[in-house]
Amino acid sequence: MGRGARLSGGGLAVLLLGLAGCGGGGAGRAEGAITVWDYYGGSTPIKPVIAEFERANPKIKVKYEAYDYDTMREKYATAVSARTAPDLATLDMTWISTYAAGGTLADLSKLSGGKINGEAVEGQYTRGALAAMKYKGRYVTALYDFDAYALYYRRDIFKKNGIAVPGNWEQFKAAVAKLAATAPSPGKQRFQVLPDTFHFAQFLFQGGGEILNGSGKSAFAGPVGVGALTFYRDLLKSGGVYWGEDQGDTSGMPGIKDGRIAMFLNGPYMMGVLKDGAPEQKGRWAVVPAPVGVQQGSYLGGTGLSIPATSKHKAAAWKFAQFLLRPEQQLLVAKRAGAAPATTAALNRPKLTAPDPYFGGDTPFKVFLAAMTTARPFPYVKNWTDVDKAISDGVTAALLGKKAPDRALGDAAREVDGLREG
Repeated sequence: MGRGARLSGGGLAVLLLGLAGCGGGGAGRAEGAITVWDYYGGSTPIKPVIAEFERANPKIKVKYEAYDYDTMREKYATAVSARTAPDLATLDMTWISTYAAGGTLADLSKLSGGKINGEAVEGQYTRGALAAMKYKGRYVTALYDFDAYALYYRRDIFKKNGIAVPGNWEQFKAAVAKLAATAPSPGKQRFQVLPDTFHFAQFLFQGGGEILNGSGKSAFAGPVGVGALTFYRDLLKSGGVYWGEDQGDTSGMPGIKDGRIAMFLNGPYMMGVLKDGAPEQKGRWAVVPAPVGVQQGSYLGGTGLSIPATSKHKAAAWKFAQFLLRPEQQLLVAKRAGAAPATTAALNRPKLTAPDPYFGGDTPFKVFLAAMTTARPFPYVKNWTDVDKAISDGVTAALLGKKAPDRALGDAAREVDGLREG
């Protein structure tokens, strides 16, 4: 799923203060009325299957409530604080760390017995996905759709100008420069540069770095991190287009449609965004693995199906969650939401591995499945939103030339470590 505006980490921390260890009733029997909150909006893959689920499970009734992404972020945080959270919710994986650290998510390891639909959890996800679902050795969410980065590029422009598809960082920089140099007019055919933690982490992880060390202290401001941010800044200088908040749409669709953006790093949800927003560009786009640094890597995010600790109908909620994780239901994540289903069984279904006409007959879902195998989640710390903001601010300062990369990250690291000590 896409990323909306942030709720301030401090505000979220206040809302969750004192909730660590709070609980609700036990799992109980799989029956009763469950309340489900969903942030997918009109493209939801969840609402259309409720009637089928209720027919198969007549003792369970689903009360469905839909919210947009930003409203959900605010409303869910408030509900957790007031102990009025639903029985099941779609939560962005970048939110999970705060709720898991606050003790406000049900222990799915205990609730599931280590199985989803009768099969071991470990056999249904990649290693990176399993790591993203755990907090302190326990599953606290079930990944429903996933986000890991690959490289989107305009195959027609690359072919016309004889630009080689980049496979490593050196080739990446050369491709960005040649794209800009062969543009029909200034400002066209650029690589999109987004000033956020997500894209910085792409290069940090590919360089073998990490955001926090095992003790929870900042680890992103060392030589690997500085090198990663310097490279990202150099991509901008070589021929990128800075895509800040003033552009309005982080997907870059305005720039994609008017020709400013011809290459970008992003997740599988952008496949649906392209098809809906730029149908006239069918056949012109391709997706390949992100150019590799020292190693391959990406942040791993997406949407998790989570059960709040206060739910009085955990067993019924888990039954519905399992239903949503069946391969045939997971395919709706791609069909309706344009996102990538998280289970490997769904990702390997013929409907997703078949050639995609929009992408010139390629099979982009296979690229994202491969990306997920080396992707890793952001650290599970209670004040992650504040950590994210500090890093994003540092990345922004470096990209805009307000600070050198080492100073920008050093300042961010001191802020992050101050959060830990405070």
